[in-house]
Amino acid sequence: MEDYLEKEYLDIKFKYEFESFIGEIEGNRYIQDIKASIIKLDEYGNEEKTIGKGNIKLLLLAQAMNDHYSIFDIFDTYEYTMRIGNMIYDFDNDELKEGLQKKLFGDEFVENPNICIFERMTILPEYRGYGIGRRFVKDKFNFFSSACGLIVMQPYPLQLEAVGPTGRSDDFEKRMGYELMEKNVLKATKSLKDYYKSIGYISVRGYKDLMFLVPYKRNSRLDAINMDEMIVGRKNNKM
Repeated sequence: MEDYLEKEYLDIKFKYEFESFIGEIEGNRYIQDIKASIIKLDEYGNEEKTIGKGNIKLLLLAQAMNDHYSIFDIFDTYEYTMRIGNMIYDFDNDELKEGLQKKLFGDEFVENPNICIFERMTILPEYRGYGIGRRFVKDKFNFFSSACGLIVMQPYPLQLEAVGPTGRSDDFEKRMGYELMEKNVLKATKSLKDYYKSIGYISVRGYKDLMFLVPYKRNSRLDAINMDEMIVGRKNNKM
């Protein structure tokens, strides 16, 4: 029996979820920790299965400033946000570091101090190569860019993340095929940065580990991503 390829039109939706709590004010009250799911729909428009995931953290610095809450403590809520904060933020003056501010915004005043951190994105191997990730990045930008003055990410190949002696415990992560991905740090990182650059992220001299999107600036590469175009995949069949 031979395999043959048949076209499959993929109907995809992006789902965003976050929680909010009442009680004593802590740093996480000013962070919207948003879980994103990339979901394949069946022919009737029902959710069939999750084919990708993402994490976004929206730091509500404007509200914190109004409440006179420590910006440092907000960044210090998670190791990841603190790492980003140490690279981009001047905690003495509660603003972006002057050098980064100049390179991204020039002499313009940044009206919205909120920062959106694009933490990670994963897509199952059989759904890669169809532009789903690019559409997810643009969808995220469309929905969250008005809520922040800057979007930042630290691209790092997920296949190089440290795992425990028993390997990855999450079933979705086990299906990601990390063992087949590039293991050379330089090659894998360059490939990842090139991918995000092709979507519209920019690099800034002096901040080589980070990439940025500036919401209010026109971005021709993001603009070129067509959200209306049908996603055409492939499905294997036997004959």
